[in-house]
Amino acid sequence: MAGLDPAITHRDGLFVDGALLPARSADVIELVSPSTEKVIGRVPNASPEDVDIAVASARRAFTDATGWRTWAPADRAAAMERLADLMQERDADLTILLAHEIGRPVGVSASRPSRASELLRYFAALGRSLVGEEVRVVPERRPPTGVRRSMVRRQPRGVTAAIVPYNGTLMLGMYKIGPTLALGGTVVLKPPPQAPLEAYLIAEAAIEVGIPPGVLNVVPGGRAAGEALVAHPGVDIVGFTGSTQAGREIARQCATTMKPAVLELGGKSAAVLLDDADLDRFAAALPALGYLFSGQNCFINSRIVVPRARLDEVTDVVAEVSRRLRVGDPFDPATQLGPLISRAHRDRVEMHIAAARDEGARLVAGGARPDLDCGWYVEPTVFTDVRNDLRLCREEIFGPVLAIIPAADEDEAVAIANDSEFGLAGSVWSADEARAIAVAGRLDTGTVGINGFGFNSAAPFEGRRNSGLGVELGVEGFAAYVQHQSLHLIGER
Repeated sequence: MAGLDPAITHRDGLFVDGALLPARSADVIELVSPSTEKVIGRVPNASPEDVDIAVASARRAFTDATGWRTWAPADRAAAMERLADLMQERDADLTILLAHEIGRPVGVSASRPSRASELLRYFAALGRSLVGEEVRVVPERRPPTGVRRSMVRRQPRGVTAAIVPYNGTLMLGMYKIGPTLALGGTVVLKPPPQAPLEAYLIAEAAIEVGIPPGVLNVVPGGRAAGEALVAHPGVDIVGFTGSTQAGREIARQCATTMKPAVLELGGKSAAVLLDDADLDRFAAALPALGYLFSGQNCFINSRIVVPRARLDEVTDVVAEVSRRLRVGDPFDPATQLGPLISRAHRDRVEMHIAAARDEGARLVAGGARPDLDCGWYVEPTVFTDVRNDLRLCREEIFGPVLAIIPAADEDEAVAIANDSEFGLAGSVWSADEARAIAVAGRLDTGTVGINGFGFNSAAPFEGRRNSGLGVELGVEGFAAYVQHQSLHLIGER
């Protein structure tokens, strides 16, 4: 098992105004490895007073007459690209850190933190091309309004509160940090209490590449710190990824002050297999589609909707793939699934498995803990021939648990997939791509994969219903962090 530098895992302060600042709070968060159950580090548990200091730093950096906001968009983009390069150089070290901190297997390519560097570069490019002024002219020579030419400016909103979960501190953080930096805004990042360490590393790297102090601040903490950050009058926009319940509370708080919020929340996504689906292709994709990070991902396709005529065939394939997945030490390159994030979360996942059994769902794989000496593990678990009204199919479990649901025909499959309070992601599987695309168009969800699933930085990621509010990624996600100013040139004709 790779070691960790105590200077990285034991942080005695917040990262504010370009350096470690002693926390006002005496509370400490102990970081426990989910694979060894041993303490690996500690960070401060930020208080509302600590949050106030961090927001003040971000505010100063934003209003500084010669600061980050005043840099030319191309200069900000160049600094972001230097940061992306530096983070890319440290990819291997960050991968080891994630294995310690959250149990992500080092051998799974999708677990690597390099995605954050890709996002930085993407938003830097948008900053080069989209930030600035645009002249708009109406076609009439003398319009009734008297205004023919206007300048439209895209401006930063100000201070962004970026609140992210343990399953994507770096990547999901960049959904919020990237647009903010490109526009000239500043950030207070609240990483999750389970996984705060990489947030310090990126803030320190930002200083190293020349991004001014105060542009990116880090306040680790729990619910109290998050609530203080959302409610702070010095925060101009909130970017949050997490549970639907927490998202609702943030939306309510922001509504009281008319503060914009971008909320990416939970999911209960469906993989719809049509009658001509290629099961070999589906089986090859299943480890990532249904089990990435042991199911601790919002986009996981945890419901598999299949033609009733192919139920047994699909069940056999899914069960066999699930049984063969290697669960264990995240530092073993052969490991495909690591532990769940905490003992409490493992208990919650096991509660859902027990409830599914009590409701009559038929277990065909997993359902227990693997035979390991330590760690918070659950076997890849599969239930089949289940009804869509079971808790198993209604609630986000956030663990390695799949439900196979039979449908009489294509119409019923679409109805089942859409019968959910969530609408985040999904996939459609067919040998006929045009047919799959047509079915995908009937799914009431923000993102659909055709014969697979993945992310494109240039395409919007948007949840519907209880899956979120607002858009991330793409030009649309960039625009969420923009505010506009129109200058009407009255005297011009």
